[in-house]
Amino acid sequence: MNKFKIGTTMLTGLVVAGGLFVTCTVRIDPGYAGIQYSLNNGIQGEVLNQGLHLKSPFMKVTSYSVATTQGNLSKDQKEGSKDDDSFMIATSDGKTVEVDLEYSYHFNVEDLPATFTQFKGQSGEEIETTFMRGKLKTYANDVSSKFSVLDIYGEKRTELNAAILEYAREKFAEFGIIIDSINLSRIELDDQTAKAIQDKINKQQELESLKVEAQKAEVEAEKLLVQKQADADAKILEAEAEAEAIRIKAEAEAEANRLISESLTNELLQLEQINKWNGDVPQVQGDSTPIIDLK
Repeated sequence: MNKFKIGTTMLTGLVVAGGLFVTCTVRIDPGYAGIQYSLNNGIQGEVLNQGLHLKSPFMKVTSYSVATTQGNLSKDQKEGSKDDDSFMIATSDGKTVEVDLEYSYHFNVEDLPATFTQFKGQSGEEIETTFMRGKLKTYANDVSSKFSVLDIYGEKRTELNAAILEYAREKFAEFGIIIDSINLSRIELDDQTAKAIQDKINKQQELESLKVEAQKAEVEAEKLLVQKQADADAKILEAEAEAEAIRIKAEAEAEANRLISESLTNELLQLEQINKWNGDVPQVQGDSTPIIDLK
């Protein structure tokens, strides 16, 4: 009996000790921080960082993620999105498009006491579910209404994501929530709008193609003009060269004639006449004496 009592007492002691351990300690997981409070006195002590902490059995601890947490508002089941959480956003031209939204966030550890009070003791997961997800849809719609459907579906999608991120960061900051990233991961248009956009894209591509062809034609025309100008310049140079050759030849001949003319004296001319005389004597009627003029 004594052994039984001793065993029972030890077992009871272990149960009590285990109960005290459970009620007097709390474990904060990595990436989280905790706020401890009591119903009578409200928030107590400092924010609890990751690890094992002693606490009063009358204190309750609520934890919040202070490391980046990923979330989704998507049509398919993804992390944080168990059902169809896709939603519609408006555009500046009166259209609406269906989108999926990826986001990441964390709580500002310095603002945790204020956040705890603002949300009446809700945990971080509860705040995300009941507050953040609805606000993200609203903020995305506020920003998208300033973009056309072509902007959202086309080249300004990155700009839209950046604008939503900036807007959401500003809005959530007052609640001690820091938005790390936002991305519209899926944008789906109705068939009519999709066709209209595709037609416009096709026309733009055709226009760009025509511009390229026009530029090619302009380049070819410029090349042809340059070639024709080069040919014309070559002909001008050739004609100028021929004219210059003729001028030089004429000047040379004129110079030669001048030299010849200057060299012809009376004696030389008489000698040339004698050299060319064939011996015939001119016949003159009325006088029996022949006349030979050798001057």
